[in-house]
Amino acid sequence: MYFYDHRPRTAWIAWVAAAVMSLAALPALGQGDTLPGSCAGGELAACVQWCAEHHAGDAQREQRHACFDAAPDKTHRLDAAMAGPAAAPAIGPSPESPAAAVAATATGAADTRTPLERLWTEPDGVGFLPYHQSYLLLTQTSVPDNAPQSGNPANVVPYSYDLQHTEIKFAFSLKAMVASSSMLQHHNSIWFTYTQQSHWQALDAVHSRPFIESDYQPELVFSHRFGEALEARRGFQPLYFNLSLTHQSNGQSDPRSRSWNRITGQLGLVDRLGDDHSLALLIRPWYRIHEPVQSDNNPDIGHYLGYGEIEAIYWNGDNMLSLLARIRSAQLDFSTPLLFLNEGKPKKNALQFHVQLFSGYGESLIDYRQRHTTFGLGVSVPYGL
Repeated sequence: MYFYDHRPRTAWIAWVAAAVMSLAALPALGQGDTLPGSCAGGELAACVQWCAEHHAGDAQREQRHACFDAAPDKTHRLDAAMAGPAAAPAIGPSPESPAAAVAATATGAADTRTPLERLWTEPDGVGFLPYHQSYLLLTQTSVPDNAPQSGNPANVVPYSYDLQHTEIKFAFSLKAMVASSSMLQHHNSIWFTYTQQSHWQALDAVHSRPFIESDYQPELVFSHRFGEALEARRGFQPLYFNLSLTHQSNGQSDPRSRSWNRITGQLGLVDRLGDDHSLALLIRPWYRIHEPVQSDNNPDIGHYLGYGEIEAIYWNGDNMLSLLARIRSAQLDFSTPLLFLNEGKPKKNALQFHVQLFSGYGESLIDYRQRHTTFGLGVSVPYGL
């Protein structure tokens, strides 16, 4: 029987060459290692089962792992070569899922997630992700708190000496996943977070450059994500809801001791403003877990810090502008890439130039009753970029 194809001969040559190259790229099989028919057809589950059965035990661990890696790739290369112009569909996560976005970024493709999505995408393995902003600033304060006050007379700090207006302020904040959504199902996960903010009188050599305050805030966070990914449209969309048990204290003894425990909620909303800029709105109400009056270091802290806060974060490319508002205070942060780090051009994931302005009560726990304004300049870690 004669067979005639109307396609040019060069197309046949290219097809045969592709098939030969694909077969040549396949790892060699050991004696007796014959792929099952279902695996040769491209079924990943059959390949995995076959590798586990034929390379069982610790002695064949390397062969088993090599089989896991090679079999799926082999079957897809073979299918692609034999199928000609129509390649077989790849096995993997949905292109709209966070996992797919992470995989796309690893291969150099554009990451279409918003910064807030990146901040709350489960890590691939064990690791830390940013929680709140982390920075190092040189600050100037309008009115230092030389004699911190409290609603509890036992925690009123007597005057000792005048603090300097200039100090170093730094904060770092991380989170780690404790239980993933694959364990809890229904897009639920559990995280442990840690945030620390410190104020250092670094220029006060007379008093041995003391740290006048460090606030420590660990949290256990239950997070529920509303679906795999945001829709490609304008308007605020709910991304997640968190419920956390929050402890914050300065770790000092009386009368400087300050602490409180809260149950904190957080609703994360995102508006896709464009391809490379978005607006996030974080609504955080909280309920304070009350303590006995005699042992409460700061019984009136709710009057000054309120019962929640709202944070708006705007990202435009590698630039970030945020506003954190409470009942009697506000904090404005702006960060942009340090241009000199990459021949005058912004460098992805490099340090940012950071500007901060705080005004009101409670910049730290020790001065929750002190109203002042602080301006700071320094550097920060990219947040959500």
